[in-house]
Amino acid sequence: MRWFISARRLFGAVLLSFFLSSYTMYELPCDSNLLVESERIALTQVGVREVGNNRGEVAKYLASVGLDEGHPYCAAGVYWCFSEASKNLKLSKSEIPFKRTAVANAVLNDAISRGKRVDKPIARHDLLVWKSKTSWQGHIERVIETKSRGIVKTIAFNVKLSEGEGVGIKTRYLSHPLGKLMLRGVIKFEVKDDN
Repeated sequence: MRWFISARRLFGAVLLSFFLSSYTMYELPCDSNLLVESERIALTQVGVREVGNNRGEVAKYLASVGLDEGHPYCAAGVYWCFSEASKNLKLSKSEIPFKRTAVANAVLNDAISRGKRVDKPIARHDLLVWKSKTSWQGHIERVIETKSRGIVKTIAFNVKLSEGEGVGIKTRYLSHPLGKLMLRGVIKFEVKDDN
């Protein structure tokens, strides 16, 4: 019986290793104050709920990327936090390190084209990007805390909450699919200080 448990643990470790290594990771430069302030702003949004389908207060996230309410807003919410932080810090919008879009995988595609490929541990502020195997659709969340064994806490826009949909804190297992979505990539930030 002990050999069965050991074999099962070994298989689990190999499977976890496979899933954790099946995504790509790219790094973009970012002002350290912008990272901290955008996270602070993101946390103030926890509990915002939709009114109807992708409507209500969440429309401000979509407006930041030039869209009307009614569209998915996971990437728009992440962008909005950086946009608001850049205003607070009196920085140019060009300081926002990633693409202005509501499409999660467009954010990753941009990071792939402009960023530096890296292989580092998942960390606070990283953006996790999931993708459907059969379409362009996906999802993006921001890491706010790392746990052990490929488990992270994120701030997530456009997700199911206990009551309705909106913005919430989620625990994610990097080795598990997110519904029908697989983790495709991670966007990391190389901190730069211009002070």
